[in-house]
Amino acid sequence: MKKQKIASVVLASAILSSVALSGCKSEGTTSISLQGYQPPTGYTTTASPEDQFEVTKPEVKDGVPSVMEDFNSDEMIAEARGEVTLTVEDAKNANGKVVRCTGRTDNWNGINFPCSVFAGNNIRIQTRCRCPGGTVRISLQFDNMGNTTYSNLMDIKDCSADFVEQVVTCSVPENVENVFVYLEGVDTSDILCDYMYVTCDGEYKDPSAAPKAEIADTSSYESLKDLYKDQFLLGCCVPRNMIEVEESEPYRKLLLAQFNSFTCENEMKPDSILDAETNLGDPAKYNEAPAVHFDACKATLDFAKENGIKMRGHTLVWHNQTPDWFFYENYDVNGKLASRELMLKRLENYIKAVFEYINANYSDVFYAFDVANECVDDEYNLRKSHWTETIGDDFLVYAFQYARKYAGKDIKLFYNDYNEYVAKKRDKIIEVLKPIAEAGNIDGMGLQSHISNPVSMEDYIGSLKKYADELKVTIHVTELDVNAQKASGNPDYDQGVYYQTLFTELLKAKKEGYDIESVTIWGLTDLGSWRSAQTPVLFTGNLEAKLAFQGVVNAIKGGEIEKPADYVEPPKEGDPFDDNFENDKFAGVARAGVNLKVVSEGAYEGEKCLAVTGASETWDGYTVDLSRFLGKKIKFSFALKSTAAKTSFSADIADLWPHIIEVDTSSGEWVPVEGVLDMTSNKWILPSGDTVEVPADMSSLMLYFETFDCTDDFYVDAFHIEIAS
Repeated sequence: MKKQKIASVVLASAILSSVALSGCKSEGTTSISLQGYQPPTGYTTTASPEDQFEVTKPEVKDGVPSVMEDFNSDEMIAEARGEVTLTVEDAKNANGKVVRCTGRTDNWNGINFPCSVFAGNNIRIQTRCRCPGGTVRISLQFDNMGNTTYSNLMDIKDCSADFVEQVVTCSVPENVENVFVYLEGVDTSDILCDYMYVTCDGEYKDPSAAPKAEIADTSSYESLKDLYKDQFLLGCCVPRNMIEVEESEPYRKLLLAQFNSFTCENEMKPDSILDAETNLGDPAKYNEAPAVHFDACKATLDFAKENGIKMRGHTLVWHNQTPDWFFYENYDVNGKLASRELMLKRLENYIKAVFEYINANYSDVFYAFDVANECVDDEYNLRKSHWTETIGDDFLVYAFQYARKYAGKDIKLFYNDYNEYVAKKRDKIIEVLKPIAEAGNIDGMGLQSHISNPVSMEDYIGSLKKYADELKVTIHVTELDVNAQKASGNPDYDQGVYYQTLFTELLKAKKEGYDIESVTIWGLTDLGSWRSAQTPVLFTGNLEAKLAFQGVVNAIKGGEIEKPADYVEPPKEGDPFDDNFENDKFAGVARAGVNLKVVSEGAYEGEKCLAVTGASETWDGYTVDLSRFLGKKIKFSFALKSTAAKTSFSADIADLWPHIIEVDTSSGEWVPVEGVLDMTSNKWILPSGDTVEVPADMSSLMLYFETFDCTDDFYVDAFHIEIAS
């Protein structure tokens, strides 16, 4: 890749280093142009003094590196991400000049900011962006021993008409290279960035001083694929670079020892298979039959074939990671959406081309294919997307019909979705799939199983059985990961116990006759996981087996996970809960994409309080595990401060999320709150006297704060709970 000179980076000279972009989502040629670019019609770029935006820059300590890019100098830190053009121009309501990213053909195309100097540090990212599509995504990329990890940090929403600022903090692991903070989108609209400031959040640690991680010896690990060979296939999602990069040999060795099923992480999704260069280069020729290629996944497919590994295909039809141009006449996003007739031809020919390639080259490798992914939304409706806009609500019927027509006889066809265990979503999925099942065009249901908070086994296994019974289908667990609950005093132990319980229940359901054919872990290591901060899978970044791995082993061999030497006894039933933040600690965790930080300014009680900032969704907030109070009558008190009209103390119960008490915080001042919540039956009595019915088999209690009508920052202090007399 052609590199742009790195300038305007404040660095300690001893650690100044160049960086190189790598990874399968980052191929292409950088194109930088500072003059001569004419923005699209509809954009006003001429700025006057009164149009300028005054920005509050973060503080930068002497000798501590930072990235301070505002595009007002002659040289840029920013680099093109993909085959895009970056152009500096004037803009209204901006901090001087801005950079525009044009020529985006895939969602991941955007703007890179090299940040390798922050390896092993916590960082604060402050940026201000605009995008006609309405959303810009802030993400993080880094390499570890040849493997590239991509993590979505936060969305900047509602930015179609004007620039919107967002701040997010995150951790960058030690011993990683080629670190980039980058801006991407959820469509292929232009991205405009006013500034990008990346600074160290806390004490700076020189990456060169970090002890080098050593790869663990995995030769003594028991083999999951062998242990479960008479039950179901054990799978793992595999990124392209884990197969192609020489340094990844220890990872490949562990993959072959543990798993007998692979799923490509990104390389068989539509934006990887649809050939943008060919289709956009000659749209008339490929108008009805889009060109496809398999450059991104071929190495993985060959590796699987050579080693006798079965493959799950993922995925043909999805609202995400499908290029916008695919849905437009002449593949021109500035034109009109394609007609239903044209899109049905494209859909059939696209599916035909994929299966023709697989049938010709890997007929003995693929045993399943996700025909469609995530087509029911979080409001339990058929998701509105370009598929429904162009074809209509019956696009799924046609997708499965075409897949059945062209797939090899040994390939089972699946529908795949998340939160599939939530009752209302489960029932809607079944409703949508019933006619497809009755037509004989679906073989299986894929349960993604991205588990953020502990899901009751009754809900999870009950939903699994209902899919199987009502649709008469095979079951695959397709994308399993279980977040370690950082609020727990023993997150790794608790995670291991949960994995053991889940696999034990899957084995029971299998014994009862339910056709569970495969279980896929979504990632080999925590460091390579899309949810790396939540350490959700079975192995650490240096391949050490976690207690989660032991839990999966124990589920089939028997035995219990031994408590670690540093095990913290959980509070006893009836022990009060206090979260006063005076020791710079907090008992809970972030809910979704917020930042949590103990601050010393303006506390309600004492000297410190908790700041909850950077929410991108109205339900983002602060969650505390209070399971020891489940089934009790409790008295709670806390203080809240926010500019939000209302802030809520709520319960995190899938499919319900009831507000225990709503607080008027519109004054912007501290509001003390107290109340009583009676949970002695499955009909909770709220402080208002209203009741809410909750599942009778609840095994955990997660309570949280949210500004449910906006995404304003808020503050929590003096949070106390005790058993009510």
